[in-house]
Amino acid sequence: MIVLMGIGETPKIFVIFLAAFMSCVVAAFQGVTGVDRTLIDAARVLGASDRTVFLKVVIPASTPFILVGMRIGLGAAWATVVAAEMIGAQKGLGFEMVHAQTYYDIPTIFVGLISIGVIGLVMDRLLLVAERRLTAWQERR
Repeated sequence: MIVLMGIGETPKIFVIFLAAFMSCVVAAFQGVTGVDRTLIDAARVLGASDRTVFLKVVIPASTPFILVGMRIGLGAAWATVVAAEMIGAQKGLGFEMVHAQTYYDIPTIFVGLISIGVIGLVMDRLLLVAERRLTAWQERR
């Protein structure tokens, strides 16, 4: 990406975007194509337009898939952010860990590892709470 976009933040942001985007797109596609045809037909029989079917049937039915894709994308993006910081950044947890590695500062490395894990867990749990609220209608196993 540096060759295509130059040096700076733009290639890093683009790589992070790519890491999250594909999992979100695949999950959304699976959700939309997996909508029960009976629901769409029932909406059509009741006189719903294409827009109404999309907004009131397809999006709510595919929301669980979209949110799972977002959780997967969030994990991929977070890992990519840390990796990008380790390779070519002047600040961030990844940079601090690489800097601590140079001086064999093991406590700083462990604090960085734990911080990365805790921040990732908190972001995942926040998205899980949003998922439970947005899909409260869905049966739980």
